[in-house]
Amino acid sequence: MAFYVDIFLGEFKHYKTRLAHGEISKEVQNLLLVYGLENIAEILLEGISHVKRCTDEGRALMSLDLQVLINGLQHFIPIDVKPKMQVIETFIKAYYLPESEYVYWAHSHPEYSKDQIIGLVNLVSTMKSWKRKTRLEVLEKIDTGV
Repeated sequence: MAFYVDIFLGEFKHYKTRLAHGEISKEVQNLLLVYGLENIAEILLEGISHVKRCTDEGRALMSLDLQVLINGLQHFIPIDVKPKMQVIETFIKAYYLPESEYVYWAHSHPEYSKDQIIGLVNLVSTMKSWKRKTRLEVLEKIDTGV
């Protein structure tokens, strides 16, 4: 398991403890825990979208780390964590798509920012040795909505 997973889980446990010791209703505590979960998902997705080099094995480890994080967070939050983290899992799996699928995938996933999509395409094109022209064509098609 990656070090960042331990940090996330430790900080989230601390966050939950501080909420529990405040004079906040259980309902509001739960709402704040869900907001915290959403923040973790956003931060993690943003970080993953900025990875510059990663092997297939590295992506597989990211998926495993995500599962450990989901399982750990589930102990702190009264809702199912997995749906909130699905956006990250989908993004990690996009690394394995065939070259011809990235334009369609980008258009069918508006939940990702343009910068996140560009980061993914740049990473994949580097790690799978796409020709520069291919990368630029894919990015242009994504940008123009073709």
